[in-house]
Amino acid sequence: MNGRPKANRYTAFFRRHGLAVGAALAAHRLISKLGKQSGLYWYRFYKQPLDTAINARTSGKLEFRWLEKYEDLLAQLPRPLPNLKARFEQDVQCLIAVKQEQVVACAWFGFGEFEEDEVRCTYVLPATAVWDFDIYVVPKYRIGRVFLQTWQEANRTLTQRGYACTLSRISAYNMHSIRSHEKLGAKKIGSALFLRVGMAQVMIASRRPYCSLSFSKKRSPRIDLLEV
Repeated sequence: MNGRPKANRYTAFFRRHGLAVGAALAAHRLISKLGKQSGLYWYRFYKQPLDTAINARTSGKLEFRWLEKYEDLLAQLPRPLPNLKARFEQDVQCLIAVKQEQVVACAWFGFGEFEEDEVRCTYVLPATAVWDFDIYVVPKYRIGRVFLQTWQEANRTLTQRGYACTLSRISAYNMHSIRSHEKLGAKKIGSALFLRVGMAQVMIASRRPYCSLSFSKKRSPRIDLLEV
């Protein structure tokens, strides 16, 4: 009797994630116990065309701002301040949706190249694409149009600047995010698996350089996303 609920949990876990992803996630959780830098990270790369046809009714109470450097408003986000400030050391901009001086949503975009913050690698982007990451909506605004309004503003501005699509990586363990991106028209363009144990890192990917072994940031792979 005592074993049946546990067995049911395992069955539900693999049904939700699938056998391969479920096994990888279980391995990630075990490996991550070895240390802060350890884990098995499985990423899927997506391309999403910018679509100016998105038409989410806007509210006059929402104000959109593009930030090219850290501003105090960002301290409202549930992210460590050092991490937020460090993001702007790259060619990164943040789009925030503000309501009565409260940040209700944000979307981050990288240009040219983007350095991953979970594992050691750099994504090399084509001139017509931007890297989108950390799209966040304050929980109480998730049932509503805030996300679509924010994405609509990003589409409008980035299209005006001459960009044709966004690229992103999504954890294979995050099925909700994968489904959300695919509903917006995102198409998978590759994947990569990273095994990290301390400073040692092994990468196997479907994009060049395909495989990599590194022990320091200087030897980290540069993933080629130029042909998408």
